[in-house]
Amino acid sequence: MRDYLTIARRRWPVIIACAVVAAAVTWVITPAQSSAAKAAPSYTATATLLVGGGTAEQSVSLDRVALYVKTGEIPTRAAATLGYEGNPAVLASQVAVVSDPAAGALTISASSADGEQAAATANAFADEAVTYFSKTRPGTGRAKLTMLQEATPIPDAIGGGFVVPPSRALRTALAALVGLLLGFALALVLQRVDSRLSTRDEVHAALGLPIIAEVPKLRQAQRRNGEITVAADPLSHYSDAYRAARTALMHTVSRQSSSEYTARRAASPERRVEASGARLILVTSANAAEGKTTTVANLAASFAETGQRVLVLDADLRSPDTHNLFDVPQGAGISDYISDPGDVTLEALVRPTSVPGVRIITAGTRLAHPASLASRMGHLLAEVRGMADVVIIDSAPLLAASDVFDVLPIVDTVLLVVRSGRLTDVAARRVAELLGRFQVPISGVVLVGARGRRADGYGYGYGYGHGEKKKRKRGRPARVADDRQPEDFIAPPPTRAEQPVDLVEDGWPFPSQPDAGHEEAPPSRRARRTSSSA
Repeated sequence: MRDYLTIARRRWPVIIACAVVAAAVTWVITPAQSSAAKAAPSYTATATLLVGGGTAEQSVSLDRVALYVKTGEIPTRAAATLGYEGNPAVLASQVAVVSDPAAGALTISASSADGEQAAATANAFADEAVTYFSKTRPGTGRAKLTMLQEATPIPDAIGGGFVVPPSRALRTALAALVGLLLGFALALVLQRVDSRLSTRDEVHAALGLPIIAEVPKLRQAQRRNGEITVAADPLSHYSDAYRAARTALMHTVSRQSSSEYTARRAASPERRVEASGARLILVTSANAAEGKTTTVANLAASFAETGQRVLVLDADLRSPDTHNLFDVPQGAGISDYISDPGDVTLEALVRPTSVPGVRIITAGTRLAHPASLASRMGHLLAEVRGMADVVIIDSAPLLAASDVFDVLPIVDTVLLVVRSGRLTDVAARRVAELLGRFQVPISGVVLVGARGRRADGYGYGYGYGHGEKKKRKRGRPARVADDRQPEDFIAPPPTRAEQPVDLVEDGWPFPSQPDAGHEEAPPSRRARRTSSSA
């Protein structure tokens, strides 16, 4: 029953649409007023005749009298009376004559869609039969027929079973109910055919990974501008969702894999993560267009606002577009360094971005053979550890290219991005199987475009009233060039999500102590002046 209710909540537009369409169509085709007479399909008229004149020696044969009524002269006379121009035998076939020996009576019945026509036919046969037997006829003795009751048209009663009510309102309500049932059946079919994962429970069940952050669906203007939400609108609940992902990454990157990991979670209990140098965070997705690059940009801005030095690597050599979000033109980058390491130094490829504290190394210009370039990226990743506090790698999708598998064994942790309603159940299980083979720690999943409530629990909307109500000018404030140095960036006060508390998400433990081996970011210039004056 819980599964059926879940399907009804997910597919309710289909169910309601079917009910509304059925009710509307029934309302239109049903007349405002209906009569029982018009609803009758046909009418039946019956004339009753009494048969007498039999003697003790010879009784009247009712069957022979009925035979005379259906054949011979009586149908011919009836046809003339009615003005019927066809064959009298055809007219006689429309009449039913039934004898009742016990009562000594004959009933002549005629049926027609026109009640008056049915009565006229039955009465014509009855009158002609009375006239015909006014004289003695062979084989009938001295039969005399007397009219007991003339035919009257009576509407035929609609046969048994369910009868559709004639009322327009009742018919509409009945159609709406039938539409609901058909809509629910259609919802079951769609649920069976459409295996896309939309809710956090579905994604968690298919991947076996914790959902460390749910990013609500962005507004149309934000998607059109392509802005980095954490930098452009830091007080929004979209930014807070990326900060939740950042907090989970900070507390899980340098942990030893738990013994509760399964093959699906892709971690080995014996493997320990290298804690020296920068943290290498690989961000990937199952398919393209799931929000992977946007997540990389917002995570970088989120790490930078804590005072850490962030370096972004655009390692998606097949479709490099991370530089567009940071307003950095494409130029020499990863592919150039890998192709000819002696031609240019790695430090020379690092570029500043529009977000303070975030630098980037673009994909480069030599992208003819991305698969072979990805297999030689180990030396580059070893060098970038000493160039920043956090290195975020934007890689190719897992199911779209094999490039990411050459990088997986080198990184410290993997962050999987899933767009709500895009990943199928089969693809999710394939991703879990692939990650399980490489024995790499996985921090969790960022669910992008979640359609749940904004304030699902504590967090969204709390303390953000001023930021949400304040009207901002349209534009791209995150893209404005800033000549400040990373150490000049003033980190905002830590939010509740950044406090070192014990956080449990879907059974995933996060430690309350900071990671060992990670040095704290140096205090900003203004913080040092404040400390010295104090």
